[in-house]
Amino acid sequence: MLNIHGEQKTMTSDAPQLSAEIEKTPTSAPPAESRRGWPGRLWHTVKHYPIPCGAVALMTVSLVLWLAGYGPLANWTLLAVVLLGGVPLLWETVQQFLHKEFGVDVIAILAIAGSVILGQYLAGALVVLMLSGGEALEVFALRRARSSLSALAERAPRTAHIWRGDDLVNIPADQVEVDMEIVVKPGELIPVDGIVTSGSASVSEADLTGEPVPVSKAPGMLVLSGSVNLDSVLKIRASKRSAESKYAQIVRLVEEAQTQKAPIHRLADRYSVGFTLTTVILAGLTWALSGDSIYALAVLVVASPCPLILATPIAIISGIDLAARNGIIIKSGGAIEQLGEVTVAVFDKTGTLTLGIPKVTTIVLAQHGQDGDVIGADDHGAHCSSSDYDENALLRFAASVEQLSAHILAHSVVEAAQERTLSLSAANDFEEIFGKGVRGRVPVPTEDRQAEGPDTRDDVEVAVGNRTFMQHLGIPVPASLLSEREKRVESGQICSFIAVQKQVEGLLVLEDVPRPELSRLSTDLRAVGIKETILLTGDGDVVAQQIGKIAQVDRVISRCLPEDKVRIVKELEQQGQRVLMVGDGINDAPALANATVGMALGTQGLTAAASAADTVLLSTDILRVVRAVRLGRHVMRVALQGIWVGMGLSVIAMIFAAFGFISPPAGALLQEAFDVVVILNALRAGRATF
Repeated sequence: MLNIHGEQKTMTSDAPQLSAEIEKTPTSAPPAESRRGWPGRLWHTVKHYPIPCGAVALMTVSLVLWLAGYGPLANWTLLAVVLLGGVPLLWETVQQFLHKEFGVDVIAILAIAGSVILGQYLAGALVVLMLSGGEALEVFALRRARSSLSALAERAPRTAHIWRGDDLVNIPADQVEVDMEIVVKPGELIPVDGIVTSGSASVSEADLTGEPVPVSKAPGMLVLSGSVNLDSVLKIRASKRSAESKYAQIVRLVEEAQTQKAPIHRLADRYSVGFTLTTVILAGLTWALSGDSIYALAVLVVASPCPLILATPIAIISGIDLAARNGIIIKSGGAIEQLGEVTVAVFDKTGTLTLGIPKVTTIVLAQHGQDGDVIGADDHGAHCSSSDYDENALLRFAASVEQLSAHILAHSVVEAAQERTLSLSAANDFEEIFGKGVRGRVPVPTEDRQAEGPDTRDDVEVAVGNRTFMQHLGIPVPASLLSEREKRVESGQICSFIAVQKQVEGLLVLEDVPRPELSRLSTDLRAVGIKETILLTGDGDVVAQQIGKIAQVDRVISRCLPEDKVRIVKELEQQGQRVLMVGDGINDAPALANATVGMALGTQGLTAAASAADTVLLSTDILRVVRAVRLGRHVMRVALQGIWVGMGLSVIAMIFAAFGFISPPAGALLQEAFDVVVILNALRAGRATF
């Protein structure tokens, strides 16, 4: 029986009928309209790029007029081209001056103005075409580079399948409510986060985490919206609404990455003032020494700043696209620039360098029958008989009771039993004192029953909890296990006693284990230029030093409150360091917001830490931090190459122009070739392999 909107619906168990219903249900919305023909594409181009299209049209008319023998009219047409592009550029430059901004557009204004004054309308028209065409190429390159980000948002799950009576019908994904059961067919996107209730399948989470290897999903396991069901029908109980699910959170991050205003021209601006002054001085000297203003105009034309303007933004957006394809969301151009400059990496511990969820690491068995070995017993219970329970038996008992609890440690115990393929039983008479422990009666499997002893019963009473819980139940605690617990707690482990039939039989030990790839982290970061790695944690010194040793960090600072992390980050920046802060929790958000680059490690929640961070890793692989830094270094290297190559080619051309070897029209065409070289180089930022 399935309850949908309060109605009981009987679901068929007939596999062929289920398959037939699924086949009848459409898997996607109707296809979008086919693209328009060439007239529509032409109109789209003219609409979005009016200045370069207008310039090309008028220059074509000018050429026809010149060939027809109407030279003066052809020149007037070229002048119209100059005014078409020059007036908007002049207005933009004036606005920049009013805002106290100085850019390389000044060179272009001087070149256009000089061409009008000297009657070199062809040169001026070519400069306008070069600048407007360069901007059009930039827009094209940015759209191309953003393709992965846009595709991520566009393929958001939009429909879900639910049963209504005997019919499997489609509903909008945003109408799926928590606890509603949905059906996901092979090849479909999972529309909401949820728990598998029926079926097993391989699921691709590549678009969410960047991990190419499919993940096997079975009943009881979490699946995330936006992942793809590859090979079998799944029934899923929704745990979140569509707007709150993982994919929607990622799309919001993508939209923020695309819309956030960032200083992506900042790198080029570092060189613009010097380049502009050099150009103006060289043009002035050329005019003064040669006495020919045409030579000076040629210098200005070949120095027009398209390469300097285009190199940085195209490289940065290409890098953002590459990052998205590797499971890294970079929110702004400024963030990727700063990633290329970081010198110190600071890490939170819990959930960042460790898995963040305690795992069962061992079960310490009790040794009974020794005098003084029991603490908490009365005069009649000081001595207990020995037990034959092994680790697996105790874990099965504990997990059978814990599976009814919502506590995070209970989930870890059940998961440990599942990893050992232990068969769990449904506990009866369940009781929980939250934060202290659980108890219940667990059936004993027939094959485990003994001819004599406690297991002759059909079930046994099992209790799992701390010492206070055992005292509450009147269960004595062996001194040896109590001593063992104290030692393990000092080293950062979590311990619970397991009691069967009012006798403590073992100590369940859980630990927040380090990430398996942690030992490589600091070494790999040093290889990409990070000078120092630091661990900041609120844990005690013993635990902090253990994790710090595994991670091979340079410094460990323990017992840090959130405000301490902020203070340490600010102190590092005051010392001239560029700080990368990596964390995953709410307590890390203030430090992430204050760091040069804040990086949130992918979690199921993607909430406070992701909002405060500049960069979000969709995978929990800590080595993605190294990839992100390497990516930032690569992008800035490509951007700088574009700037230096562009300026170098322009300077060489300026020298030739100063000696009269390049005319203004030829200089404009040559500069257009420089633009193509710089753009192609900048696009390399999106083609690297990490």
